[in-house]
Amino acid sequence: MWLPKVNRKAFTALLVGSIMAVMVGAILLVIAYVVIGAIITAAPGTGPLGAGTALNTSLTSNINNIIQALNVIGISLIVVGVAGIIYMLIGLGGVGAGGRR
Repeated sequence: MWLPKVNRKAFTALLVGSIMAVMVGAILLVIAYVVIGAIITAAPGTGPLGAGTALNTSLTSNINNIIQALNVIGISLIVVGVAGIIYMLIGLGGVGAGGRR
């Protein structure tokens, strides 16, 4: 049975890069929801019981924009990482490259 040579460095680089992309995306989501959420609720005047002056409204709006940006980046990194892992598994099986028998 003929098996093609596998480039182990490329395989390892793709696998490690994909796993790191998933991990970084998950960390960004945790930062967006847990850390920044705790900062918003702990800041005086910006939490659920805050006064809501013009400065605090602007601050809350800016922080919400930062949270949305971190969400988009985190989710896209997770999707890219999962796509890289799937691509690696398809290539490893020989399906994507038209494996010969």
